[in-house]
Amino acid sequence: MECLDVRIVGRDAHKPPSLEPYPNGAAAPEAGAKLSVDTMLVKNVPGRGVMPPDVTNDTGARIGELVRQRQADLSPAERKLARVLLASYPIAGLESVARFAERAGVSAPTVTRFITKLGFRGYPEFQEQLRQEVHARLSSPLARYHEEEPKGASSLVSGALEVSRRNLQATLQLLSHHDVEEVVEQLADVRRRVLVLGGRLSGPLARYLAGQLHLLRPGIGLVDTERTAATQQLIDMRKGDVLVVFDYRRYQSDTIESARLVAGQGVNVVLFTDPWLSPASAFARQVVVTSVETVGPFRRYRSG
Repeated sequence: MECLDVRIVGRDAHKPPSLEPYPNGAAAPEAGAKLSVDTMLVKNVPGRGVMPPDVTNDTGARIGELVRQRQADLSPAERKLARVLLASYPIAGLESVARFAERAGVSAPTVTRFITKLGFRGYPEFQEQLRQEVHARLSSPLARYHEEEPKGASSLVSGALEVSRRNLQATLQLLSHHDVEEVVEQLADVRRRVLVLGGRLSGPLARYLAGQLHLLRPGIGLVDTERTAATQQLIDMRKGDVLVVFDYRRYQSDTIESARLVAGQGVNVVLFTDPWLSPASAFARQVVVTSVETVGPFRRYRSG
């Protein structure tokens, strides 16, 4: 498998990314003015070696979750970089050091210190890992299905159970135990009102959590997005209250907007998401990341 070089250029946000290579020897395109209107140009890079065979194994740790786990060790300036990266992941990290620093309002040496604290020897190594994550995202569902069919499974049932076992094991590796402990403290505090918000497909998860919490303590509510807009139901939330959000790829814009609005009111946002991190992570104080592998060609919990 050939290595990929990912560059950022402006694009129309309503058009799919262009994967056409730019000519050999051509200068890299300039970064777009806004992250929300970027696209990725991917080309082969001779002499850069090959990616490891497990590059499409999506159960591995992601840089985004690594950033979450290390936030307690970051300086205030480095946390600005973390927020920028998480808000536009992974595109922000694929830009130049100068552009990344400019977006966060910090200096280039701060970027270097930030990357070092994440465990990378330098910015090129950091970006190479991000490129591998991009490659994993671009692989087709059918190809992933054949690549990761359980080996040696004696039946469909045993194969499904093996996938579930790997899924749980991967989740344990992804979890930020610090964030989980803080979530438990938040939900156990009966002085705080707690609302739970799910998406189109993650709604059942929200309803289940709200139902279980209702058995344990008062002040629990479920945001019913089928009845009225979520933002209208969240308008009375106060500083110190808790909004639990479920958001998985494809991420829901209204869910992200709800998290942004209540975070601005001083509400504590708890986010449950996948390893690629919903953009709502930029507004969440605690993020619980879980592996979302399932059996089948569309093997991830998707669409909100």
